[in-house]
Amino acid sequence: MAAARAPVRLVLLGALLCALLPAASAGARAGSDVAEVLLTKVQALRAAFPACDRALEVRRLLAPEEKRTLDATLHRELGEKGFLVYVGLRGEAIDGFAVITNEIGKTEPITMIVAVEPDGRVRRCAVMVYRESHGGEVRSRRFLSQLEGRRLGDPIEIHRDVIHVSGATLSSIALCDGTRKSLALLEQLCLRRDPAAVLADARRDGAKEIALAATEPGDPRLPASDPRVEARRLVMGSELAVVACSSDPGAHAAVQSALDAAESLDAVLSDWRDDSELSKVNGAAAAGPLPVSAPLFDFLAQSRELWQQSGGAFDPAIGELVRAWGFRGGAPVRPARELVAALVADGGFGGVALDVERRTVAFTRPRVRLDPGAIGKGMAVDLVVEQLRARGVTNALVDFGSSQRAIGPGEEGDGWPVAIRDPADAARALEVVLLRDASLSTSGGYEKFVVIDGEKLPHLLDPRTGEPARARASATVLAPTAARSDALATALYVLGAEAGAAMIAALPATGGLHVATDGTAVRCGCWPGVAKDDRACATR
Repeated sequence: MAAARAPVRLVLLGALLCALLPAASAGARAGSDVAEVLLTKVQALRAAFPACDRALEVRRLLAPEEKRTLDATLHRELGEKGFLVYVGLRGEAIDGFAVITNEIGKTEPITMIVAVEPDGRVRRCAVMVYRESHGGEVRSRRFLSQLEGRRLGDPIEIHRDVIHVSGATLSSIALCDGTRKSLALLEQLCLRRDPAAVLADARRDGAKEIALAATEPGDPRLPASDPRVEARRLVMGSELAVVACSSDPGAHAAVQSALDAAESLDAVLSDWRDDSELSKVNGAAAAGPLPVSAPLFDFLAQSRELWQQSGGAFDPAIGELVRAWGFRGGAPVRPARELVAALVADGGFGGVALDVERRTVAFTRPRVRLDPGAIGKGMAVDLVVEQLRARGVTNALVDFGSSQRAIGPGEEGDGWPVAIRDPADAARALEVVLLRDASLSTSGGYEKFVVIDGEKLPHLLDPRTGEPARARASATVLAPTAARSDALATALYVLGAEAGAAMIAALPATGGLHVATDGTAVRCGCWPGVAKDDRACATR
């Protein structure tokens, strides 16, 4: 695990990540199972810069004014806030620029690369990933060559300037729009500027250098070129996405099977469904020991360990308290102090008795109610990873919005890049972590909060007091599994910088990033760049 150099400009966790990576965009239809990978990133860059020995990759976020200018130039409002911009180098001379971007065809995003000469003419346009079930003829050189040689001021319209492909009108329009967008973006960011300044800014902002010259088989510099398999599914009310790199013909089936497993876990852990196993336990465990399934007992056993390790800052048995505050549907309301005190005393994981040998659970306090909100998504991510590995997939990123877990070296061999949003500025990243065989989760009050009697409060409760946790900007945890990072991110948020850093430091292979409301960032434990015992931080 390593941190990219700061400051790096890139899009952030969750939906914004799609604007940078050649993956499905936020506007794509959930559940698509068609994804034909035609070119890997390196193959696309070699086509874009045939005379170059390397390229610089800049993960570029647009400032608000830049985005307004771009929207005005294109006469449409773009959904993207960031782009992958490339600078082709021959020696130290700039030999062109390129953009990797997505445009929606009929229903699905088409990932494309547009390369531009230093004089502003399109050098090359190519489709990298095509996800539509029809209209694939637009991938051909016969169609794409019509877009080459054009400048920003030239008309690029179907039926008038570009001959469309019969049966693929929407895909044809998408590629025209993507070309025009790329020209406008590069005109604004690169072509109007002094080449030396462009190069200096790219390196200052942590641009990644990608070798394009041919390498010998087995050379460790050679980027992975396995086909990319993507799938996403609505699970637990949120989008769960998988990106895997595998040449195995069964990889797509493996990914779908892993998502099926995550859906099945929802039937066990959901506290929104009356027919889930967890809901049945909540209704019956107060009467005495109740046998439970292996997945539910795993949730209980991991929860007990993390509850103990966090000193009670993570507690998935305060469901009654959560509901008293109106955090589980209905209008948020401040409960009476006497009720809060009673729920703290009579609820919580201290009132959960587990029998490992008999695999039973019993509630020993009258107000215990299980609520998996701070660990359930992490467990779903871990289950997906477990299923992927069992089916032979060893290089993948599983993204569940607030939690990501990576296995393998990523697409470029140095880890899967995951950005951490600056809580004070949605258009900026605090840091990028190259995730490999580890998980990252974030809890924050910058998006999820409630307003009670005019006061803005975090959506997270401190289980020890029964009150909303003191306001923090965000808390991010790096850990071996998503269940651990998910739960411990909540605990770090609740505890705050000082006590949270002590908790993180006491745990093996765990790192934390705490951001206070004034922007002060504290990195602790095994966070990349923090002095540590490498053996204690090993995840494998």
